[in-house]
Amino acid sequence: MTDVLIAAPFAKQIAELLGAAPAGVKITAVASMEEAPEDLSEVRALMAWPNLVDRKVLQRMPRLEWLQALTAGIDPWNGIDFGGIVVTTMGGVHAPQMSELAFIFMFTFARDLRAIFARQAGAEWRQEPQRILVGARVVIVGVGGIAEALARRCAVFDMHVTGVSGSRTEAPDFDRILPMERLNEAAAGADYFIVLTPYTERTHHLVSREVLAALPRSAVLINIARGPVVDEAALIEALSEKRIAGAGLDVFDQEPLPPDHPFWHMPNVMVTPHIGGWNTRLVEQLAPVVANNINRWFGTPRRKLVNQVR
Repeated sequence: MTDVLIAAPFAKQIAELLGAAPAGVKITAVASMEEAPEDLSEVRALMAWPNLVDRKVLQRMPRLEWLQALTAGIDPWNGIDFGGIVVTTMGGVHAPQMSELAFIFMFTFARDLRAIFARQAGAEWRQEPQRILVGARVVIVGVGGIAEALARRCAVFDMHVTGVSGSRTEAPDFDRILPMERLNEAAAGADYFIVLTPYTERTHHLVSREVLAALPRSAVLINIARGPVVDEAALIEALSEKRIAGAGLDVFDQEPLPPDHPFWHMPNVMVTPHIGGWNTRLVEQLAPVVANNINRWFGTPRRKLVNQVR
């Protein structure tokens, strides 16, 4: 009998770091649902990589009480009726690596790193003035845990940080937070326009043709949220016509990004293959949240879970 099922490519590594489970709680770890026990009727808690879980999987678990996503985003579960199942996420856990990726994109465009590497390959000595991040205007769309971590790092660089949120009016290290209704206004003042909002029906193409038109020609768009939050066709047009300076993209409408996609070959685009949340210590980041929530759920008395969203 399994009480807690952990399903992810690195599930067994997470299980090894959990320590002792609460008395009477059996934990099973599998790399995929194909490796899961045939009988899942007693599973009460599922910790999973979202793309491994669909309605059919949930139907095999009639006693399921709690579903823990091993990611911050749960857009693969959009449209699923969870009924009374509690849902938690890894919100904020990926903040260090996501923030660093945002800075990689900013530095790449500010310092034109690709041109520097090209000149190095050609043994070309050329001194040119360098743009710096100090004083730059950063707009972060979506103000959650990752955005707070990024804003804190931007503040250290003396950057001016504006947030755009549908629910929050203040947060640490933000100079101001505007409502979503003023997204165009925020875009108009951006040097770096960073997309961090979750993907839902409401945020589909939130960064629309109109928002892109509001960005200054010197602006760089950075999307480390989800591809469909940005109108990809409109972005390609803006980049092709040089109406914005560039784009740093980690997420796309179609993943993997097809080899013939324009983004691969555009000189003002930097592509990374959806690696924003990954790092060599990811399991070490996830395991404490899983362990904490297992103890909260199965302990006596039961306590509120961390990062509960439903």
